Amino acid sequence: MQTKIQRQIPTHHFHRFTFAILLLGSCSLVLASQQATAEQAIAKQSMATGHKLQVLKDCKLQSERDLTPAEVSAWQDVKKAELKMDQLQIPLDQMSKALQPHQDKMEQLSAELEQQTKSHRIPDDELLEQTRMTAERIEDITDSYQGDIDAISSYGDHIGQVAKVFEQQVTAQLPAGSYDQLRVVTPGDKTAADCNSGMFFSKSLRFNKS
Repeated sequence: MQTKIQRQIPTHHFHRFTFAILLLGSCSLVLASQQATAEQAIAKQSMATGHKLQVLKDCKLQSERDLTPAEVSAWQDVKKAELKMDQLQIPLDQMSKALQPHQDKMEQLSAELEQQTKSHRIPDDELLEQTRMTAERIEDITDSYQGDIDAISSYGDHIGQVAKVFEQQVTAQLPAGSYDQLRVVTPGDKTAADCNSGMFFSKSLRFNKS
């Protein structure tokens, strides 16, 4: 009997805002000036954050740009959600540690029972009793962590939504088929030689922690 706790992390999709300023009549010069000022302010804030988005295709860097303040905020939300998920995972790591010796014992007992069956022998009563008790112990441990299992399962929906917001923001202006990997480079990071290092999104793996 094996207990399997799967941490799923749902698939994520990317979003980025776009805006346009209409220049009308005699106000055109004023509005143009306001747009230039706003863009300069955003660029200055983006440079201050130091967060960059790298676009890769066939493991080759296609482009790199600064994340906007809104994108950085969405990215920070993703990292906060990941931190919460890591915290929720702690009890399940403890559960896995508690289960390990009993799972090892179950594998040993199962192998012995299988060997007896192959030898056309009636399973030993003591062996059967040990198997039953080990299975019950595994079930008891798992049941004691059921609340933690439910918590991490339900939080998976939240982290999926948070990641989707960021995904939609950074991919809004990327043409379909123009990339197969995206990578967020945070301040102090060095550009990795391995194209999979620090990856946030790929067509095959979807969402990955950097």
